[in-house]
Amino acid sequence: MLWIYTIIILVAIVYAYCTRNFNYWKTRNVPFLKPIPFLGNLWPTLKMQQTLGEWLCDKCRETNQDYFGIYVLDQPVLVVQSPKMIKQILQKDFVYFQNRSASVPRKNLVLSSNLFFAKNTKWKMVRSHVTPVFSSGKIKLMFAHILNETTAMIDYIDGLVNMSDVESKEICAKYSTNVIAKCAFGVDAKSFESEQAEFRKLGRRIFDFRYSTAIRQFTCFLFPNIVQWFNISVIDDDTLARLKIIFLEVYNSRLSSGNFEGNDLVDILIEATKNLPEFDENVLLGQAIQFFLAGFETTGSILSFTLYELCLDQEIQEKLREEIFEITKKHNNSITYESISEMKYLDMCVTETLRKYPSVPFLDRVTDSTYKIAGTDIILDKGIPIYIPLFGVHYNPDIYPDPHKYNPERFRDKSRLNKESLTYLPFGEGPRICIGIRFGLLVVKLGLIAILQKFKLEATDNTPIPMKFASRSIVLQADKGIPLKFVPLK
Repeated sequence: MLWIYTIIILVAIVYAYCTRNFNYWKTRNVPFLKPIPFLGNLWPTLKMQQTLGEWLCDKCRETNQDYFGIYVLDQPVLVVQSPKMIKQILQKDFVYFQNRSASVPRKNLVLSSNLFFAKNTKWKMVRSHVTPVFSSGKIKLMFAHILNETTAMIDYIDGLVNMSDVESKEICAKYSTNVIAKCAFGVDAKSFESEQAEFRKLGRRIFDFRYSTAIRQFTCFLFPNIVQWFNISVIDDDTLARLKIIFLEVYNSRLSSGNFEGNDLVDILIEATKNLPEFDENVLLGQAIQFFLAGFETTGSILSFTLYELCLDQEIQEKLREEIFEITKKHNNSITYESISEMKYLDMCVTETLRKYPSVPFLDRVTDSTYKIAGTDIILDKGIPIYIPLFGVHYNPDIYPDPHKYNPERFRDKSRLNKESLTYLPFGEGPRICIGIRFGLLVVKLGLIAILQKFKLEATDNTPIPMKFASRSIVLQADKGIPLKFVPLK
C-alpha cells in the first residue's frame, strides 16, 4: 500500500506544480479561458488539429474582449486584440516590450544574433547597422537579380501549361528560393533546373510538414524555457552548418579579393559593417539566415496565396492584368523599378492578400519589466508573454466588413494603413517592424507581373475551396498545396 500512497503524493505534487500559476489572471481580474491541468489552453493547437492563428481568432470572437488571459502549459499569456492597446504595446510603451517571447538557444551564436531573435542591446546594435541595407537605394541595386529570376520562373511554367494541375505553391517557393539565394548568399540556386537543387532542399528542411519541424517551430515560439533547457533550435544543426559554409565561402572570397559591387546582401553587409568588430561572422551569418527565412517563406506564401485568390475571381484578375499592361506600355513595354510604384491596383491586391494571409498570424512580445496596463489597475510581472492575434484583428468584421471575402477595393483608401490605427499588421509595427518589407513586396509584385503578363490563372477540381491551413506549422501555409491551371494568353 505504501507505493500507492507514494504515487498519489507524487501526482499531487506534480499537479500542484503544473497548476501553480492558474490563478494568475483571476487574481488580476483579467478575463481568461479556463485551462486544462498540465496543458493550459492550447491543446487543439498542440495536437495539431488547428493552427494557432485560427484558434486565437476563434477565441477573440468568443470572448469579445479587448484582452484576455490564456495559459501555454502553465505560463500565463495575455492576448490583446484592441488596436488602442496594441499601439500601446508596439509603439508608445515599447521600452517595456523590446523583446519577442520566441527564442533560440543562447549558445547558438548565429541564430541569437539574427535580427528576429536577437534581444536587448544586441538587437539594438544589429538593427542600427542592418536597417540601411534595406533602403530603397540598396533594394534597387538588387532589382536586376529579381527580374532575372522572374524570367526563369516563366520559362519553367511554359513547360507545364499542358498539365491540368500545376502546384503553384512549389513554383512560388522555387522563385523565392532563387531570389533569396542570389540576393542574400550571392549564389545561383537553380531551383527551376533541378528538383535536387541544394537551396530548395534546405528550404524544404526548414519549412516542411514533418513532425520534427513542427516541434522545432512550436517550441521556439511557444516554449522559450524548453528551448534553453534542451538546446532546441528552429533550424537543425546540419542545415545551419551548410548555410554557414555557403555564406562564408562567398563572403570571404569577396572580402579577400575586394571584388564586390554592392548589388547583393553579401556586398552590402561588407560595406555596411566594415570597421565594426562587433559584426563577426556569426552576426553576419545570422542576418543572411534571417533574410533566407523571412524572404523565402514570406515572399513565396504571399505570391502563392495571391495567385490562389486571383484564380477564384476572374474579374479581379483581369482588372489587375489590364493595369499591368497599361503601365508597362507607358514605360516602353518594360518593367522598371519606377513603373511598379504606379501600379496602384497591384498594391491593393497584395495588401489584401497580406490581410487575409499574414505569414506569421500572431505577433509576440514579452514584458521586460513590471508593467501596468494603461487605464487599468492590472499589473503584469516581468516575463509575461503578449500575443497579438493578426487573424483576430484582420478578420474583425467591425474593422473589415465581410472579412473572409478577398476585396482589394477595401484598400483603395490608404487610411486603413495609417500607423495610428494599427488595424493592419502583417509585418508588425513599432521599432521591431520587419525591415525587409520593401524588398519582400518588390519580389512578390515582380512575380505577379511576370505571371499575369503571360498566363491566365484558373482553378481546377483540386484547387482547395475554401483554403485549409497546415496545422503542423506556426507560419501560415496551405495544407495540401495550391494546384492551379496556367493558361497561356492569346
